[in-house]
Amino acid sequence: MRSKNLKESISYALDGFVFGIKFERNIKIQIVVSILALFIGIVLEFSLSDMLFILLWIGIVISAEFFNTAIERTLDSISEDFSPKIKLIKDLSASAVFILAILAVISGGLIFLKYINLP
Repeated sequence: MRSKNLKESISYALDGFVFGIKFERNIKIQIVVSILALFIGIVLEFSLSDMLFILLWIGIVISAEFFNTAIERTLDSISEDFSPKIKLIKDLSASAVFILAILAVISGGLIFLKYINLP
């Protein structure tokens, strides 16, 4: 399905975003964690560059989760029966999100440590 114009393209993108928030547990979790990270950044008065870095990681991880969801839904539409090949593809896709999430947590943690005055 090809969109006819920019408005239609944006509408399709928003439909996908709303679907992800409504029906995908991991996307809901990542949105909540993202809001918390941004709130902490505001409270601790992160620099502009640190906030932009946090936003970049949020975008990367949430986008990866949407790709993962699209891959899983596509594979589920191909076959509802268990398939070792489909399981492997889903596992690989999920591992990509996991790796990015771990890197985001490490990067975010290092940024947060700059703003916490430990004795």
